Amino acid sequence: MKKLILVLMLLFCSIFTFGQNNEFNLIKLDSTWGQEVLRFPARHMDYIGVGEVRFPPKRGWIQPKHDFFWSYTYAWSINVNRKIPTKELETDLVKYFNSLNKIRMDSLTDKRYSSAKVIKIKTEKRITFYKGSVKIFDRFATNKMISLNVLIESNYCEKEKKTVLLFKFSPKEFTHKTWQTLNDIKLHSYLCRN
Repeated sequence: MKKLILVLMLLFCSIFTFGQNNEFNLIKLDSTWGQEVLRFPARHMDYIGVGEVRFPPKRGWIQPKHDFFWSYTYAWSINVNRKIPTKELETDLVKYFNSLNKIRMDSLTDKRYSSAKVIKIKTEKRITFYKGSVKIFDRFATNKMISLNVLIESNYCEKEKKTVLLFKFSPKEFTHKTWQTLNDIKLHSYLCRN
């Protein structure tokens, strides 16, 4: 009987641990990519959910001469039971980068204040694809304003009553080889089943 209880407890702990780790495992990448996770609400945003940031191997994202400088991906799984409009995505990008760079949202005259422009490029079933650019302050490497190109995949998961967003950022032009790597990055298929 004691063995049975012990086995059941271990099984429960394993399932609980796997479920917790899975919650932040949004992006299909191997362990060579750095990872940061967060819970929403965060970064001036009232969404409820989780986020996962993945950085390319060997800290290239922080080295200005590296091909992967400021090139990374970010996913959000948020409890938003609707399609997110273009203007809201632009506002969310400004909020995210202002918060990341410790710039207050009410500091409109601050020269480091972010700006974003996003356009919808196509829709396939439940997924809407966007392309754009974001002007941000780089407080990590150059202490200058830089422009990042961005691709966004917005998955409206109606059955799960949530939205899963995948952002891909790089200052490189979309034709640069860095985007070959970024374009291959996908979300896990179990996040949105409908």
